[in-house]
Amino acid sequence: MLLGLIIYIAFAKKYLGDIGMKPAQAKADGKPVEKTPLTAVERDRIAVIVVMVFFVTFFWAGFEQAGSTLTLYTDKYINLEVMGWTMPTSWMQAVNPLLIVFLGPVFAYLWMRLEKNGNNPSTPVKMGLGMIALAVGFLFMVGAVLERGGENTDVNVKASILWLLATYLLHTIGELMLSPIGLSMVSKLAPLRMASLFMGVWFLSSFVANLLSGISVQFVNKFGALTIFAGIAVFVGLLGVVVLFLSRWLIGKMHGIK
Repeated sequence: MLLGLIIYIAFAKKYLGDIGMKPAQAKADGKPVEKTPLTAVERDRIAVIVVMVFFVTFFWAGFEQAGSTLTLYTDKYINLEVMGWTMPTSWMQAVNPLLIVFLGPVFAYLWMRLEKNGNNPSTPVKMGLGMIALAVGFLFMVGAVLERGGENTDVNVKASILWLLATYLLHTIGELMLSPIGLSMVSKLAPLRMASLFMGVWFLSSFVANLLSGISVQFVNKFGALTIFAGIAVFVGLLGVVVLFLSRWLIGKMHGIK
């Protein structure tokens, strides 16, 4: 965070100019623009934000299992031994941030390259694919459970760490296809005078998701890890398919914004 702050202070003026220094919506004389009723286009774009908030809530509910269900399962049933040394379970929480650092520039380049070639997927398509990536990630955890013989409570029977690493990789890919894309979508679709409000609405999905994630933990002992992992994979995957199915309708409601 300190490094990020230093970079921002050093380069913000050069690359961002006066962005954020003055009100974005103001008359030439400096007075705020008078409030007007929402137009039909603005209402359509707001509807897209609300619809996507609903879907991404379930993405984050699955993603946040990394700090609960996945960690608890890893602590008991994943082989963290490396050359005779057992890695602390908490270290696995660093996998996602490291992947973000390494894959972030890759995806940024990918989107720019696809945009240049005219093949850049629309925002709803990217987000739908991100949800499917999360679902596939949980299928790898299903593989870990099956490697151990199913709901085996013997802590001496461990699954390979490769299952977990593959899960984190897919979850990170899903996050990169959904999180920055979603923030950009809100900033472009929300009426300028209501941008801060709808950015807060977007982050409301994280609040609800963390609540759902915490509630789901209590069902692991009741239904078993296999059922939970497979259930999340199927449910979020289906929602991702629904988003892809609705993408053309959503794009129409975005009125020219990709």
